[in-house]
Amino acid sequence: MNNASTPMLKRSGRKLAMWIVLGLMLIAGVASLRGQGQIASGTVSSSGSGPYTYSLSFSDGALATSPIGSVWYAWIPGGFFLPGTPTSASAPAGWTATVAGNSVQFVANSAANDILAGQSLSGFSYQAAFTPAQLAAAANSGLSVAYSGGLFSDAGDTFTVQSVVPEPSSLMLLIPAGAAMWLVGRRRLCTTG
Repeated sequence: MNNASTPMLKRSGRKLAMWIVLGLMLIAGVASLRGQGQIASGTVSSSGSGPYTYSLSFSDGALATSPIGSVWYAWIPGGFFLPGTPTSASAPAGWTATVAGNSVQFVANSAANDILAGQSLSGFSYQAAFTPAQLAAAANSGLSVAYSGGLFSDAGDTFTVQSVVPEPSSLMLLIPAGAAMWLVGRRRLCTTG
């Protein structure tokens, strides 16, 4: 082998090594997607004028490999994140709700009630004296953990429950439109009179 072919072999070897590394990264990425366990998400919305009712919905991602059998809402190990203690909590049929300090635990009564991959479940709620503004201002208030079975049945999936901003009511949309019409009418009166 002569010295002229050595640089070409080195470049070919580097390209091959690069392709091998990229292939291994792709395989690791696909494996991590398949081994996700629960892929929890959730939303919370509020109603009332005190005490307030907070309604929740939880979902398990379509690529999840484990169901959601329990959710500890507004809690991670070492932290409770609601701005106050709820006065009560409720859950949909087949689930149990328990107020635990400044958080709420929701647990399926059996595996038949779990939230499966690609599914959502609503009907979770709690009542509290704190306002939606106080909830929004509380640091980490949506931080929660979902488990495949009961609480602590696995390592859990930490996720953040997102606040849903209510849609403006029809009346609230009519007020700016009415004000604009009044200004246009007033302007016409001033220019014609």
